[in-house]
Amino acid sequence: MSVHKDLHFNTSIANLVILRGKDVQSADVEGFKDPALYTSWLEPVHAFSMWKTPRAFDKYEKSAALVSNSQLLVKPLDMLVGKAWNMFASKAYIHQYTRFGMEEEDFLDSFTLLEQVVASYGSLGP
Repeated sequence: MSVHKDLHFNTSIANLVILRGKDVQSADVEGFKDPALYTSWLEPVHAFSMWKTPRAFDKYEKSAALVSNSQLLVKPLDMLVGKAWNMFASKAYIHQYTRFGMEEEDFLDSFTLLEQVVASYGSLGP
């Protein structure tokens, strides 16, 4: 089953699925190989990885984890940067940082970097 681009909301650069425990060999991970999940400049064969081991994790018979480098955090990060800008503009807590050697220019550099990250991840897909 293919994910349709018009329904797609989260483009990934790469995904890693980690499977541990009983029956990991029979787990169906084909959905993670769908090219619609990934950015167009990286082949899905390079964008998806899977690690598996029959050894259980803690006391769980089976466990799965997904590590994803994707757009999922764009909105929360953008909101966080906006909130930080507002706090910076009102000089909230700045004195605590400048007292230990940080300068306002350090904040501006950090905002610039974070805004570039938000823009780059935002441009990955629709």
